[in-house]
Amino acid sequence: MATRMVKRDRDQVIADMRARLASYDVARTAARERAIPALRVIVSAIRRNPGTGQVQRLTAFLGGLYNGPRFPFDMTDLRALDTELADACIDVLNYDRYSQAEIHTWGVIDGDELNDFLVRDGHYYTAQQRRIGRELYESKFGERGHTDEGLKG
Repeated sequence: MATRMVKRDRDQVIADMRARLASYDVARTAARERAIPALRVIVSAIRRNPGTGQVQRLTAFLGGLYNGPRFPFDMTDLRALDTELADACIDVLNYDRYSQAEIHTWGVIDGDELNDFLVRDGHYYTAQQRRIGRELYESKFGERGHTDEGLKG
């Protein structure tokens, strides 16, 4: 009796796992179907309107997806975008969370063009400033930082 119960429990676990995987696959496919056109909207806006505040935010967003530690993105910047562009960013982010492929391999923008946008809009320069500042800070206070770190209002 116990053996039959274990087999039934195992079979149920396997069936549940298959159902969850199928559901995951459907959700991922649906997210991709929204994300590719959304990335086209973002890249088109970047190409059409260089130098604008919205484009600065859009390239920062793409940089954050491309390499978050090097190009951190402040999510509150999405609030400053037109609704269509903010929605496009959310759709791209939703698919990117599945970690299927880097955004520059989705067939909309290649790595060279993405890097050109990041250079043009000053994001590499800002990343370099952060790195140098961090190194100077650590050389003065060490990796653990100053004892007052985070206590100032």
